[in-house]
Amino acid sequence: MITICLHGSLKRDFGNRFCFHAVSPADALNGLFSQINGLREKIRNGTFLVRLNGIIQTEQSLEQNFRQPEKNAVVHIIPRTAGAGRVGQVIAGVVIAVVGAYFGQAWAVQLGVGLALGGVAQMLSKQPNLNANVQGQKASRNTAFSNLDNTIAQGQPVPLAYGLVYCGSRVISQGVESRRIGNNDDPILHNPTANIALSINKKFVAGIPAVAPNGQPYATDFANDSVRARNYVATLSQS
Repeated sequence: MITICLHGSLKRDFGNRFCFHAVSPADALNGLFSQINGLREKIRNGTFLVRLNGIIQTEQSLEQNFRQPEKNAVVHIIPRTAGAGRVGQVIAGVVIAVVGAYFGQAWAVQLGVGLALGGVAQMLSKQPNLNANVQGQKASRNTAFSNLDNTIAQGQPVPLAYGLVYCGSRVISQGVESRRIGNNDDPILHNPTANIALSINKKFVAGIPAVAPNGQPYATDFANDSVRARNYVATLSQS
């Protein structure tokens, strides 16, 4: 026999004492959810203090203890106001709703409770803020274009986009790595010296017009100075 006792607003709206011939408190809670309309939603949206046989439960012990077979267990569900203290012992109602739901496999129970606990932790924990004085502050105000500034603080979620989206980037990792390459008997690499003067020589060449999708070349004035200035071959030489 599993007895579930509701208190506070739950007692006023749904009743006080319910007895079930169930194997475990979780099975009894599932039966209570199935028979009373609106109880699951009421519990899911609140925070509660849960006692099992006089022992106050936590979110970590709730799933394990509620799944253990009990012969004469008594469960008390007491509403608590958020911020009223007993932080480690107040349980989010969404966790109770997941534990009281029916899962055919044990791994599904652990998955459901794990997702619920992760969601509750994300809602209750404060996300880290960005330093307002770091470089890239101006770039972080615009989310329409990508940039190389890491404007996302550690611990933020990485979104998964489906379909066509327009958004800025979230840099997960970036860095610069230097390596020593083989010199292959190159005199410049074999005997590096400081203050090497290099020059770039431009050799202007005749341009080739681009071809339109219909196969016709675009009309381009290669005699124009601005067009001619962009058609060259650059060579790097040591002065």
